[in-house]
Amino acid sequence: MSVYYVNGDFTDAADAAIPASDLALLRGYGVFDFLRTYGGKPFQLGAHLRRLITSAALLDLHCPWDIEELDEIVMETLRRNTFAESGIRLIVTGGDSPNGFMPAGESRLVVMATPMNEMAARYYEHGADVVTVETRRDMPEAKTINYIPAISAQKQALRFNANAIEAIYTVDGKVVEGTRSNTFIFKDGTWITPASDVLLGITRAEVIKLIKDDGRLEMREITKAEYQCADEVILASTTKEIMPVVNVDDVPIGSGAPGENTRKLMRAWRRMTEGYAAMDGYR
Repeated sequence: MSVYYVNGDFTDAADAAIPASDLALLRGYGVFDFLRTYGGKPFQLGAHLRRLITSAALLDLHCPWDIEELDEIVMETLRRNTFAESGIRLIVTGGDSPNGFMPAGESRLVVMATPMNEMAARYYEHGADVVTVETRRDMPEAKTINYIPAISAQKQALRFNANAIEAIYTVDGKVVEGTRSNTFIFKDGTWITPASDVLLGITRAEVIKLIKDDGRLEMREITKAEYQCADEVILASTTKEIMPVVNVDDVPIGSGAPGENTRKLMRAWRRMTEGYAAMDGYR
């Protein structure tokens, strides 16, 4: 059984709880972040913690914990669990409110460690399907607990294609991001990814580094039509890592199989994460 950290205490997952009066439940007021380990080491922990604090600031949500405190809590949570590889979720809630609406500044912190469930190998070997959905997400640079647009978009995607692994948000005909991933296309020798109105994914940032090491990258708007006729398409996220996309809105991408540029990028990702797992310490 997992051990969670809940506002100062470590407890078994089955016993972990926050009061029903917390604004996270009453009003959906809260932020979160999610990361994973490689070799038992939390990957890019500092970047995830900085994003968590930034998300809280964007929501004007009181977050009294600094990076050093959060780092220590995450590492102690990992030590109290025994998973080969872990997924780690941090949540900062709005806390209790005297009138059930306005926060009183007493936020709560929850840190959850669970076994890391890897995505099915078939998605990497044969590629995945996605569906575009016209949806505008509020405050895209904040990772909030409000996933109503994401759930609604994914339901729409699955009604269109029961095999869709992700819904891709479009705004005014421009592709921005997935419900739980960033996206890139490869066209005419260049990788392209949306530059704005997206969550600044930690995996996205690492993929950008890999591309810049050995390729061409543009950060700009991508039209839906351009997305559908790309030579190659990928998703990037903590859980998906680099996942090839071979079908957009029932339109085959390229040859309908993961392309060589995608496979090259996937190999570079694996070398990087294997090196991270073998290194001393973490970052």
